[in-house]
Amino acid sequence: MSLQFYDVVKQLQDECIKFPAFDTAYEQIETNLKLFRATGVAQNLLILGESGAGKTSLAELFANEYPMVELPERNLIPVLKVEVPAAATIAGTVEAVLAQLGDLQPERGTVSVKTARAVKIARSCGVEMLIFDEAQHIQDRGRAHSQYFVGDWLKSFMDALGAPVTLLGLPRTQILLQVNEQLRRRFTHRLSLTTQQDADTNEADSLRLFTSLASALPLPLDPRPYQWGELARRLHFATDGRVAYVKKILVSAYSQAVLESSDSIGINDLSRAFTITIWPSGIGGLNPFHPSFPFRPLDRAGEPFQTGEMSGSTAARRKH
Repeated sequence: MSLQFYDVVKQLQDECIKFPAFDTAYEQIETNLKLFRATGVAQNLLILGESGAGKTSLAELFANEYPMVELPERNLIPVLKVEVPAAATIAGTVEAVLAQLGDLQPERGTVSVKTARAVKIARSCGVEMLIFDEAQHIQDRGRAHSQYFVGDWLKSFMDALGAPVTLLGLPRTQILLQVNEQLRRRFTHRLSLTTQQDADTNEADSLRLFTSLASALPLPLDPRPYQWGELARRLHFATDGRVAYVKKILVSAYSQAVLESSDSIGINDLSRAFTITIWPSGIGGLNPFHPSFPFRPLDRAGEPFQTGEMSGSTAARRKH
């Protein structure tokens, strides 16, 4: 592969595609920040989305709009983005916060000492919003009492900080709020990060995502033997409308086309890409790009988009 190929792949991976739910979530985060700046009122937000829906991209995009400012006497961090560590303990979570604040010894001290230090540093750095990505790791603590204690620490930390907090996580993050009532009251505003707004726009959204990303490639997309409308349906079933899966299929299909010296990305390239990057068992009628595909969601047991816990997306799929 040439350097141009790798440059194209990197550009594709770095591309951030906004869709209606993405824009809505971004605007709400920004509204909460502006409200806090104008009034001091801290409104919190929970954003849920399946894997690959664009949660991390959303958090990074927003944080990058409000970057750290280095001053002689201190650093200003208007938006603090923290990734919750896997199977998050209270100590692990507060250490992640301290590390993002620039603390050189985030593991030093007891949990209460670390927490107090995190609040003090955050205030001195002018933190106006805290974004927790991968919030489901708090819920993944296992037993309900463990989840409760981590959630209770988060509630206390939020209260001490006094700034708006945005949680982004998988749909199962909602279980954490069911376990901890005080935390649930602080996150009454919730949004779903999904392209599946309703049954009529699913395919159109998937095709728009796909063609927007494909425009960054030097090879055109050839829908034959299908029409664009039918390809849109097949793309939707192949990716579940998730940005990360759209990128995976495109990168793999582009690689196939380059290896075969093709002058376009064709259906066979997309079909192989689905099997390679999404579902190895997706062959024949189980491959959305195969002529005999039955046009149904691949959400049964063992399939790539096995029905999860996000209500609404399932309902939207069933309408088909």
